Amino acid sequence: MEEYVFNVNLKGMLDILSNHLYSTPKVFIRELLQNSVDAINLRRSYESFEDPRIDIIIEENKSLTFRDNGSGLTEEEIHKFISVIGQSSKRDSRMSFIGRFGIGILSCFMVTPEITLRTRSYKTPDKVYEWHGFTDGKYTVSEISDDMKTGTEIYIKPSPSSESLFSFSDILGTVRYYGLPVQYPIYVTRGNFSARANPLFNKTSTSDRENVLSMGRHIFGTDFDFLDYIPLESESGLFSGVAYILPFTVSAASVRKHRIYLKNILLTEDGASILPEWAFFLKCFFNTDKLSATASREDFYRNELLDTAKKEISQCISSYLERISIQNPTLLARIVSLHGLALKSVAAENERLFKIFMPYFNFETSFGIRKGKMLMNYDYSIFYTTDSETFRQLKPVFCEKDELLVNCGLVYDKELISMLEKLNLAHTEAINTNLLNTMLEDPDETDDLFFLWLVATKALEQYDCSVCIKNFSPSQLSALYTTNSDGEISKEIEKTKQNSDEIFLNMLDSLGEELLYISPAMLYLNAGNSIITKLSHLDNPEKIQTFVRILYFNALITGGFPVSGSDLSIANEDLIKLIEWGL
Repeated sequence: MEEYVFNVNLKGMLDILSNHLYSTPKVFIRELLQNSVDAINLRRSYESFEDPRIDIIIEENKSLTFRDNGSGLTEEEIHKFISVIGQSSKRDSRMSFIGRFGIGILSCFMVTPEITLRTRSYKTPDKVYEWHGFTDGKYTVSEISDDMKTGTEIYIKPSPSSESLFSFSDILGTVRYYGLPVQYPIYVTRGNFSARANPLFNKTSTSDRENVLSMGRHIFGTDFDFLDYIPLESESGLFSGVAYILPFTVSAASVRKHRIYLKNILLTEDGASILPEWAFFLKCFFNTDKLSATASREDFYRNELLDTAKKEISQCISSYLERISIQNPTLLARIVSLHGLALKSVAAENERLFKIFMPYFNFETSFGIRKGKMLMNYDYSIFYTTDSETFRQLKPVFCEKDELLVNCGLVYDKELISMLEKLNLAHTEAINTNLLNTMLEDPDETDDLFFLWLVATKALEQYDCSVCIKNFSPSQLSALYTTNSDGEISKEIEKTKQNSDEIFLNMLDSLGEELLYISPAMLYLNAGNSIITKLSHLDNPEKIQTFVRILYFNALITGGFPVSGSDLSIANEDLIKLIEWGL
């Protein structure tokens, strides 16, 4: 059987790189940085030499020369690693390299039709080679006479569409963006002017804290001071860096840009794969040497090591917050006031962090706004409702009874209140219709109240609202409207059944057997209220129904529940009747 060799279409490869693999043509700077850093690391692993550095020389909008004094390449290595797509020179078992895919230098073809590479290897210091590569897949290699030092120099001219990328300011900004924490000096030069591209660790203060905060402003280019910083130091050596706490509230859905580096070269600004979801109040800057990158080198490869790193980062942040709860509770209180939602989300799932943060959270209660610390030390039952409208309706009742009702209508509040029960810190109980019935007092049974209940029930039948007559405080409150979640479900089932086919109807019938139809709402009439007392003495059903509907609509509006236009029309008609009756 005859064997054949794959032919690679270089133009097709370039299309894949520029349109599918890389997010921007500027990544050619990142790829060249990676190659230079790896070359310097390789040379240092074999011999010691002074002043490792990377130089980038710009002729404005005309050319770029990228030079390093790393290991260089032999002629054999040029043919093997530069000219073979997919072959990588990063094979040394003692070293950890970024560029594993052998396509880095090809990225230059996204901005130029021709690449010139000159190199002197530390292995063959008496020889200098020049390689010319073209987009049609052809290349040449020749030995030249040149006094260049050990290392590699790459020279490119921009294609017409890429000339704007070859400006001094653009190249300097791109190098700082991708290579800010590179441990070797990087200089960008134009004419007689040269700028250090990675002056990251310059100290500006005698205070370590101020230096780290100043570094954060420099990294992220902010015009504000961060609230504080959190050291990100992996116990297993997976990463090292800093998380900066934003001094203002941000949405969990907001786009957050971090600086996450792999072997000191920028990998991504998106921390979704490695940062905890609740860390949206942070801007993170850290480097990792041990994790792996995807083929595009713009995100991390998903594996167990990445999961470990994510857990360790979460632990670093949690430990910091736990520490300042003891050492600087004022700072923690400020962080909670700004980023309470993020901290609530983690406290609702982590018992240790719950005990740290819960005292600082604010809750709306029948006693006013109260801190979580008060709830943690409350000796009586804590009642709660997840419906804010229901809370507003029930608040005066619980105030009069001197009972604690908490509004858990905000995200994570229910989970936090439930955690009190789970940790045996308090007894909590959700408000529902059955519980409310037992909490409110039954009035003395009379024929007048029974007649009122009968007529009122008829009046509200069309609104799927039941009526219950109770005694409750304050006596000034004539009626109280509440909803029932089971009742809402039951109501939706009944509505759906009207427009369902036979198969789906049988399914709904089965569900209906488990959940008997319950009225989705309840109007409590206060037997101790003077209006209800007078209403119970009326013997005219039409007048009673008119009054009850007005009380119903008033309770809806007071509780913040929606009222339709047709309901308002009925209410107006009922008010006109009162005027006509002279009542």
